[in-house]
Amino acid sequence: MKLEDIGEFGLIELIRKEQSPQGGEVLVGIGDDTAVIKQGGDDYLLLTCDALVEGVHFHLDYTAYRELGWKAMAVNLSDIASMGGVPKYALVSLCLPPLTDPLKVKEFYWGLRELGERFGVGIVGGDTTSSPVLMVSIALIGRVRKEHLVTRSGARSGDSLLVTGTLGGAEGGLKLLKRGRPYPKGMEGIIRRHLTPMPRLKEAKLLVENLEPTAMIDISDGLALDLSHLIEESGVGAEIWREKIPLHPQAEEVAKILGGSPYDFALYGGEDYELLFTLPPDQVERARELLKETDLTSIGQILPSDEGLVISVGGQKSPLVVKGYDHFSK
Repeated sequence: MKLEDIGEFGLIELIRKEQSPQGGEVLVGIGDDTAVIKQGGDDYLLLTCDALVEGVHFHLDYTAYRELGWKAMAVNLSDIASMGGVPKYALVSLCLPPLTDPLKVKEFYWGLRELGERFGVGIVGGDTTSSPVLMVSIALIGRVRKEHLVTRSGARSGDSLLVTGTLGGAEGGLKLLKRGRPYPKGMEGIIRRHLTPMPRLKEAKLLVENLEPTAMIDISDGLALDLSHLIEESGVGAEIWREKIPLHPQAEEVAKILGGSPYDFALYGGEDYELLFTLPPDQVERARELLKETDLTSIGQILPSDEGLVISVGGQKSPLVVKGYDHFSK
């Protein structure tokens, strides 16, 4: 058996089963967006890390070093947001080919700091080493008030399913970048969605401080796959209303140019880094008021576990195919 036979999430499950028993201070371990550690006082400690590898997550022929620094910070900040937390400190490990221009490394750190400082993150250490390809890994430390912590595991049958912003933009932008220049006129916005995503920390803070979100995850691997993680951890089912999925305004145009469906971009593309969360139905209107500066869309509902994961198209329900980005899939 090889990794391609079990896939990325099969590997994660294998690793989870091989871990030593965790002490009582570990509130949330492997299986959520961040680890949650009890530390006394009114806060929990949040720990997360993400790696970006040249040729896997990005290509330097269409990604500037400053953009790479921004995105490396953004993907970690998004994990902290999904738990209702506040980011604090970052450790940056940078693996570099020896012939890399040092000025490019400076540009990378400009991007890191530009986004990190916007959310109060200090870069406090890390590591550097030589490598055949460029790789960056960030370990991010944050905190969350005990009463504000949201995990993937609290969704309940009858909850409303909501998402911030629009979906499919990152995948549409990536498809244009891979096709190469010249890009169609007016497509800068959808390309930026892939290169420099904005984590939803402000929105998450408003939600956890004013409402009672029951479960939350950030959309990194596609709506379908990330929703499947949320309902699996919560032990529930879910229904998505396809017509309600908020598509990036240029996703349909990209789909027409390159082929494909903008709904597939949203369901299976990933890297939008929007928040997908559940709320009691009587809190939905209040959520819209709180997030009035951000698009907020009700895209479905949580069902009993025996109803599984379904998608409704024109009122007709069918099982939702669960797929998305998987590092080890065939």
